Amino acid sequence: MKYNQLLKQFTYEVYLKRPIVSPDRRTNYRIERVNGGLLCDLWFLTAGCMHDAQGGCVMCNYGRGECSIERREWERIIEELKSIIRKIPFPFEDFLLTPSGSMLDEREVPPTMRDMLIPALHGIQTKRFIIETRADTVTDAGMEFLREIVPGAEKYVEIGLESSNNWILKHCINKASTFEEFCTAVNKIHEYGICVTANVGLGFPFMSERASIINTIQTIRDALDAGADSIVVFPYHIKKGTLLDVMYQKQMYQCVSFWALVKVLNCFPHERDKIQISWYKDYFGQERSYIYRSPSTCPACEGKIMKYLDDYRETQSAACVDRLNRYSCQCREQWEKTLQEQPDHIEIKHVEQLYRKLAECFNLDQDLLERELSEMKREFEGQKVG
Repeated sequence: MKYNQLLKQFTYEVYLKRPIVSPDRRTNYRIERVNGGLLCDLWFLTAGCMHDAQGGCVMCNYGRGECSIERREWERIIEELKSIIRKIPFPFEDFLLTPSGSMLDEREVPPTMRDMLIPALHGIQTKRFIIETRADTVTDAGMEFLREIVPGAEKYVEIGLESSNNWILKHCINKASTFEEFCTAVNKIHEYGICVTANVGLGFPFMSERASIINTIQTIRDALDAGADSIVVFPYHIKKGTLLDVMYQKQMYQCVSFWALVKVLNCFPHERDKIQISWYKDYFGQERSYIYRSPSTCPACEGKIMKYLDDYRETQSAACVDRLNRYSCQCREQWEKTLQEQPDHIEIKHVEQLYRKLAECFNLDQDLLERELSEMKREFEGQKVG
């Protein structure tokens, strides 16, 4: 079983308390500089991630829409997308089309809607066209759709891998997928001549920052070995309406430091052209975003470090990483000292303590708690978990 029933219950109860996104917020877009050019992230409202609706990932909140969207509403969404595209006729380096869930999950974006998207996006000028989807939604029909939409562009499928460690996926993230499923999806996508981007997390809950950094580095190596064409590292935010939100409020979780991201980048001097970073900051602002806390450093250096990270996101230049490496600040010295005092592995007793604290917060059935903790510890002992 890929689900941790405790995390599934915790995240489901958090999900139920989220407000439904207003139908008036059907679409949105943003433009930023990435890879030496412009990126457009074009979003549209759906019912939302189906995994999320059943008790999903601890860090995610892409929005909760109505349970079903009628064809008339789909038509309104299409017209709004067309209107946005008319406003941005210039060429892009990257164009990301993203619903509030998985692009290839037919429960979220039905085939009729996908058919409507193909002519709606006609005329977009972009070097790379990107969609995001879960590994278990990659199908032949989805690949045929991706081949047809925005002809002439390189096609990429972003998959939220998060970690290559199945124990972490199940017991720290509640991903409900495995590394093996990611590998299968990579092979399927490559059969169609389409590229794969692995989205890798940084700042996993239930473990120390040091242990999380080590696992992120290993996950990048595993994803590249599995055939991923590129990597995007995502340091986790605190988003409203997530289990991380609850854990943060209860002092059970903290965002990682920017220095953690620098340490990860330092480990890949020869693969840097394949490794991008994203969502190390909030692109929308408090009034338009669920995010209310992000990775940071101290006030004295945060603005400068953010600028260097922005430069890296735009250029993936070794010079940007060199500037980050040379930057000296008391907060960095203290962070390095604190990091070395942390365990470099998962401490199962600490994980159990946090689970018990969450069970109290959610008034969870004790029999379920003990049963799942026993299963979690058994699986932990059955494999080497870093």
